[in-house]
Amino acid sequence: MSFPYIVQGSNITVVIGTTPHTVSKNHITYNKLLAAIKAGEWETVQDIIEPKQVVLNFGQGNVSIEGDKIFWKGRVMHNALTKRMVAMIQEDFPVEPLIAFMENLMENPSKRAVNELYGFLEKNTLPITSDGCFLAYKKVRQDYFDVHSGTVLNKPAAYLTDEDTAALEEAAGKNNEVTVTVEDGVTVVSMERNLVDDDQNRTCSTGLHFCSQDYLNNFGGERIVILKINPRDVVSIPNDYNDSKGRCARYEIVDEIDKDKADEAFAKTVQEAAEREASTLTPEKLVEALNQLIASQK
Repeated sequence: MSFPYIVQGSNITVVIGTTPHTVSKNHITYNKLLAAIKAGEWETVQDIIEPKQVVLNFGQGNVSIEGDKIFWKGRVMHNALTKRMVAMIQEDFPVEPLIAFMENLMENPSKRAVNELYGFLEKNTLPITSDGCFLAYKKVRQDYFDVHSGTVLNKPAAYLTDEDTAALEEAAGKNNEVTVTVEDGVTVVSMERNLVDDDQNRTCSTGLHFCSQDYLNNFGGERIVILKINPRDVVSIPNDYNDSKGRCARYEIVDEIDKDKADEAFAKTVQEAAEREASTLTPEKLVEALNQLIASQK
């Protein structure tokens, strides 16, 4: 099998069947397409000739790609998320987690969160899960209650005792503003979004807090838990401590980790989460993609 083609100026035109396909030099697949043609890999040529359809399918029609630009419902997106998505397409990594992340992020009513959250994740090497959420850290007391008020229980569901479960309704925050429940075997902590301070200049304020690994040494507490956070629930990224912490309205408590092995936490947690979730990605491909994402920022 082979296809007629011509490389002319800054364009490659490939005819598949009776339909010509022109790819310009500024398109993200140009170099990959040129290499496949030179190698005579015609199945690869056919697979990559219209890569934007893959993105559109996973984006449920909201995401489109043209050249090196990514659009959300026809509006061009200029942020770290789209740059990473383009780079991962160029590097042959699956972009499904990033597409899911963008879908979730665009449900966030805060323009600041939409514009800044992914840059925060890249800066702090926090990985994205296959369903478009992200993982972060939180320090708690020895008894799993929050460090600041000592009134919110942040204990993974797997470790909850009958006494803990019976007391969940009382773990309601200093002013009864927080809810702690167990949903599908996972501890979920939440509060009304309009009670979370959205001013990034108020560095210590109301809300459910999460952080990066770098921030752990700046905060008290004897235990470290891993949180799973949907980007639609993030409210603000305070600008102290080099943008290494955030406030949100809801998170899930995935697991507890050894505080001396914080840098090893995510590989195990992401893999286990991938195995639990119904996903078009295999766990191996997801972990490979996330590890590449993390390694690229170190």
